[in-house]
Amino acid sequence: MGIFDQKNVLLICTAGITSGLLVKNIQNAADERNLRLHVYSAPAIIAEQAIQNQKIDALMIGPQSEYEVNRLKDFLNYKSVAYKMISKEAYETLDGEAVLDDILKLLDK
Repeated sequence: MGIFDQKNVLLICTAGITSGLLVKNIQNAADERNLRLHVYSAPAIIAEQAIQNQKIDALMIGPQSEYEVNRLKDFLNYKSVAYKMISKEAYETLDGEAVLDDILKLLDK
């Protein structure tokens, strides 16, 4: 990950509250490590629109939005957006560190 370019990570889900807390924990973990990462969430329903209109470097998908992967897969590949499911455990425990590690692996490709 280049030191000067900020990376944008979108987290999509169906429930807003949990993802909002998780995003906050991921962002805090990134800030603690001095990573130039902007993490935000959006409802799965507008994911396609967000990917089309914004610069997104990685997409993290909440466990309850697993079905979205099939809907978005071709689009994500076409747009070259790396994506990964968030583990149920990390999601339920709001483990920002674990999700951040997954994000960094995705961005490192």
